[in-house]
Amino acid sequence: MPDFSNLLPPSAAAVQARRALSLPTPATPAGRTPTPFAAALARANAARQKPYASPLKQQQQHAAAQRAQTSISAKAHTTSTTTTSTSSLSKPSTPPKTAAPSKPAAPAVPDKPIDAAAQAADAGLPMALSAYPHPNGDNGRGMHWVPTTKQSRDVVDRFVAEAQRMGVKWVTFLNDGANIGDNDYLVDKLVGAGIQPIMRLYSQQLQPIKGDVTAMVQHYVAKGVHYFQPFNEPNLSVEQPDGVPSVGRYLDAWIPAAKAIVRGGGLVGFGSLAPGGDMNDIDFLQAALAGLKQRGATNLLNRGWLSMHNYTHNHAIEERADTDGFFKFRAYHNIVREALGRDLPIIGTEGGTFVGEQEDKTQPAVDARKAVEMAQQAYTYMRDQREPWNFAYSYWTIANEAGGGNDASFREHALFRADGTTNPVVSALRALRA
Repeated sequence: MPDFSNLLPPSAAAVQARRALSLPTPATPAGRTPTPFAAALARANAARQKPYASPLKQQQQHAAAQRAQTSISAKAHTTSTTTTSTSSLSKPSTPPKTAAPSKPAAPAVPDKPIDAAAQAADAGLPMALSAYPHPNGDNGRGMHWVPTTKQSRDVVDRFVAEAQRMGVKWVTFLNDGANIGDNDYLVDKLVGAGIQPIMRLYSQQLQPIKGDVTAMVQHYVAKGVHYFQPFNEPNLSVEQPDGVPSVGRYLDAWIPAAKAIVRGGGLVGFGSLAPGGDMNDIDFLQAALAGLKQRGATNLLNRGWLSMHNYTHNHAIEERADTDGFFKFRAYHNIVREALGRDLPIIGTEGGTFVGEQEDKTQPAVDARKAVEMAQQAYTYMRDQREPWNFAYSYWTIANEAGGGNDASFREHALFRADGTTNPVVSALRALRA
């Protein structure tokens, strides 16, 4: 989920803090040396005086715990609203009728689609939707990997196999900045299993990504990674060095990282915003796209895509007038079309429905049955009705402690648990036709 802050994932990160406000930062298990990632997460937790959690939509509870000046910056940016359809499903189990999604036949590691795309980009042309790589048998079913920047081979072998059993075709994983090597084995296993990898480059609070990003991207593109997401949930206070969300600071960090990714032959992710957030994600996205235009940098999106965190909270799987929930991709699509005059791939890199969630106090909290039902509905929509620009929906997260994670605040989100039990969503996905 997160950025570390969100780290990681983080995104799923920031908002669970609501229930975790009183919990201490988990200690590293005896005999285990903290990884740089775990150490960074522990520092972030200590600074916030609360465990790191994943931000679903924690505007009200979160605001009280954030710096007082947070509210000042949120209004300093574009606040134009986005009109979206308010049509909803007739019942939770029946998704709305939309145009049938394209069924890309491109393999997980296409021979040379990127070369053709690079030529188009050099000519100042945006990459066609059909040129973006998809996995074979693409069903739009994604999953966020373990929230650590590397895992043992045994962990990789186990959970790649579990992802296959659940019909997963897209996996978002964390890489420590521009590190080369820690995730080689994971990428080889994912690509070998016909799963499209999405790399999230971990860097704290919009700090410049350490290392040679272009060389790293070239290394992993050769292995079959094409999608790279720098930075995470910049509309959260905890992702900012001064605690104040800033569109300008995000663009200052994202543009050079994006240029390095494009130079390396990668496809660069934009956004990855927390639903709601300390600065509303809709306002932030509109202002960020407008800022790219002002800086003459929209050409970077010729080889770009939009990273989305569409958590459902305790609302039914239906389109909402407030642009929140599973169908957030429609609001984002409208904003992109207005700003760029064309479609941009939207890839959900975090999402899910968690037991006990009650962001909307007027609706019942999510119970185990509802969590399974909503996961089935979301993945069924992606398989059968997703739009051609809507590539994937990804559950946060496949495993935490069972995969080597140290942060107990992610425990309730993990599909596979350290005690050997599994979330009922696992059985539902195994049974869901690919």
